[in-house]
Amino acid sequence: MERKISKKIINIGIFCVLILGAIIMTFPFYYMFITSLKETGYIFTVPPQLIPKPATFQNYITVWKETDFPRYFINSVTITLPAIILNVLLSTLTAYGFARYNFPGKETFFSLLIATLAVPGLLLIIPQFDIVSKIRWLMDNKITLILTGGIGGIAFNAFFLRGFFEAMPVEYEESAELDGANAWQRFIYIVFPQALPSVGALTIMSFLGIWDDYFWPSLILTSKNNWTLPIGIMTFHGQYSVQWNVLFAGTMISLAPVLVVYVLFQKYFIQSVSEGGLKL
Repeated sequence: MERKISKKIINIGIFCVLILGAIIMTFPFYYMFITSLKETGYIFTVPPQLIPKPATFQNYITVWKETDFPRYFINSVTITLPAIILNVLLSTLTAYGFARYNFPGKETFFSLLIATLAVPGLLLIIPQFDIVSKIRWLMDNKITLILTGGIGGIAFNAFFLRGFFEAMPVEYEESAELDGANAWQRFIYIVFPQALPSVGALTIMSFLGIWDDYFWPSLILTSKNNWTLPIGIMTFHGQYSVQWNVLFAGTMISLAPVLVVYVLFQKYFIQSVSEGGLKL
């Protein structure tokens, strides 16, 4: 009886800690949201308003109609979607190749690929920019961001997916091969559907990395017509002041696609983690 009571107390304590952690993690997003609904004169009131009075959506209208925000949004979408498709395709093919095929130096090449994860990404910015700047048509070109976004992160993605492919039964592929299916058909119709949980998790991570990227696009995209959302939102910072309500309204709009992608792929993400997608 005492053990049951002590176990309940421990569970209640853990539950309270988790609730406190959730509040700490979500409060900045809540504060950003309520600030986006405030008029300028009510942003820095003391004590701060946790429920905006009066609440207004004028800041969202201002962002969408009185700035180039729609263009930034479209630019981000046209860059992110092709980059994700390319990234997922290359990552799955790379991981599948290392998981299913034997070739000379296979483990050496894979070790070298994984070793690139130890190199900080910022160290590669200068040589990458030097290469792009020498090929002039790549500067201020969305195709550059699509290619770099599609290629970037393949090392980690291959590491992430290889264990999943190796854990899949090979008998299905052997049966399909006996029925005359070639390598592409086996991959598309048998392997890829079974890998959807890990691919869904990979899609979420790739989307976040490309959609939220600021530094690299700010170096490549020099004309305002090609700016992405992170660059465009930074223009709300004035030289002497910041329109926090307008800036947060734009940020909330930019978060909407992230929430949509997470809702669409969350079941795959959870399933991938529960099945141990990182097993090697």
